[in-house]
Amino acid sequence: MSEILSQEQIDNLLGQKDMFGTGASTTNDSAGASDVKNYGALGKVFEIFNEQASTVISTILNKHVSCETISCAQTDVGAAPGAIETPALSLTIPFKNGLKGSLVCVLAKKDVAYLSDLMMMGDGTAAYCDDHKDAIVELMGQVMGSFTTALGGKLGESVGVDQLAATEFDFAAPPFPLDATDMATIKASLEKGRECKVHFFIPAAMSLELMGKMAKASRPEETGAEMGDANILGGPGMSDISSMGQGRNADSGDSFVETSLSGHSLRTGAGHENIDMLLDVDLDVYIELGRTNLSIKRVLDLSPGSIVELDRMAGEPVDLLVNDKVVAKGEVVVVDENFGIRIVSLVSAEDRIKSLK
Repeated sequence: MSEILSQEQIDNLLGQKDMFGTGASTTNDSAGASDVKNYGALGKVFEIFNEQASTVISTILNKHVSCETISCAQTDVGAAPGAIETPALSLTIPFKNGLKGSLVCVLAKKDVAYLSDLMMMGDGTAAYCDDHKDAIVELMGQVMGSFTTALGGKLGESVGVDQLAATEFDFAAPPFPLDATDMATIKASLEKGRECKVHFFIPAAMSLELMGKMAKASRPEETGAEMGDANILGGPGMSDISSMGQGRNADSGDSFVETSLSGHSLRTGAGHENIDMLLDVDLDVYIELGRTNLSIKRVLDLSPGSIVELDRMAGEPVDLLVNDKVVAKGEVVVVDENFGIRIVSLVSAEDRIKSLK
């Protein structure tokens, strides 16, 4: 085997190309010359965001929504004010695990009003008001919850965000120095040609952390065929090849074998993939006001005007049941002449998952 490295191998070793071979990596002076910015990997992060945001927002608004990334690069301090329509609102999104720091999401107030009005069963024409802050926090909280779950599945670790906070956004006093951030702009396309833009400012340290983790998660598993000398018979790669048949039961005649490559089990991420396969399954959901026991005689004696007393006091939260298991409690509300329920508390995520079994 030749010991001479090709130019491509030399470039890769020197870090002159990003993981997708685009050669677009740059350095951030504030982060240090040794920190290579891989915007291709950061773009992959926002691809996951777009997929989850499209699904969540479409479900909440009951309208088709499609999200795509317009740009993902180091923040251009001179161009950013012109790229974001003002007046604007910023949402601070603090991470509680998986990542360190906070993202800041910036939206024009007219887009906040449009999305919030649709959430409140309006037609999207309402003028911006303070009530829309709570609505957009709720919407983005749902999106980030779905996004962090999907991102955690990709990275192989738990990722979660804390409570979001909405404030007025002013370029004269940004929440952190803009020249030490990267900026991603997402376009959400709705029905009738309406578009909304969402701008994310990512602190340099978090951006590098995301890039590194996504690059590692997206890197293909090294196999014997990709390990140079390791694919020579008797080399280190043979330990992986020899393990391919260890899980087989000779007596059972099973032909499928769980394989281990380079020390990484093929089970990695399987749990998340299996859950994803079930996300479109319909479940029976109903609200329980209360219960009581009646004898057969009393049931036969029921007539129009009879009153059946339940085992629940007036004003107590009602139960939200999924497949006969309580997953939440809430208050009864009326929405457009239809009854609904406002969730006031949830059982733990672990108990909710168990209840779906």
